[in-house]
Amino acid sequence: MSTHKAIDPNYLQYQYGTAEKLRIRQEAHRLYSETPTDYGAWLFGHLDAQPGEIVLDVGCGPGTFYPVLRTFGVKIVALDASLGMVSEIEAQNVATQWPAQANAERLPIAAASCHRVMANHMLYHVPDQVAALTEMRRVLRPGGRVLISTNSQNNHIELLDLHRSAAAQLGFAASPSTEHRFNTGHLELVRSVFPTAVLYEQHAAFAFPTTASALAYYASGIIDLVDPRSADDSHQPQFLAILGGQIDAIIAEKGIFRVYKGVGVFVADIEP
Repeated sequence: MSTHKAIDPNYLQYQYGTAEKLRIRQEAHRLYSETPTDYGAWLFGHLDAQPGEIVLDVGCGPGTFYPVLRTFGVKIVALDASLGMVSEIEAQNVATQWPAQANAERLPIAAASCHRVMANHMLYHVPDQVAALTEMRRVLRPGGRVLISTNSQNNHIELLDLHRSAAAQLGFAASPSTEHRFNTGHLELVRSVFPTAVLYEQHAAFAFPTTASALAYYASGIIDLVDPRSADDSHQPQFLAILGGQIDAIIAEKGIFRVYKGVGVFVADIEP
């Protein structure tokens, strides 16, 4: 069996070498959420960070929610395996943000040096998740807190069902979703390192008004959940054509294409 795309270095470079595909997905959340919510405010509401504290962000991405995080007056150590993402943080040129390229399984951070540690929507990309969790625990100070956010195990179920149907029709094997490796159902995994971890969830949905809006989101990631994936993306037009017709029919009948999206954050405190 081939390596899951969520941990395939070549695919991760394709996905996250730049922030383009991630921004497409983030923009879809902003434009097409059925009930708009402030995800950054919800997430950081669990952080309980104080001015001057050090927040380590493991798998920082382009720092989309850092304007919200900076309102806490914290210092942000931003680590990511992708140099492209680190460059995005560097370009912000903020004195209280310290970006660096790093591996989540071997954090270049001193033990007990961080007041807060975050790992947002990234643990499914780590081959050895226990090693990454153990590293997060190592760098947390006594009295510290960890936040680990991820998607629901049923995330995008309507879109995934259409994708799997198209894959079968075209003679492809549909790969498991990214969430298969780490989702809100993995509380016991988190508790194996952080015994006090508690899960908080937020349930919502996309309401795509047009086929084009849904396909743009689909083409930014889910479309590549096939085995084998064509290196030149030659599989994509076939999938887009099939899903385009199916989504056209759904919107003609219902007015929108509704796709479930759920997120959760595991929160754990370290004894003082």
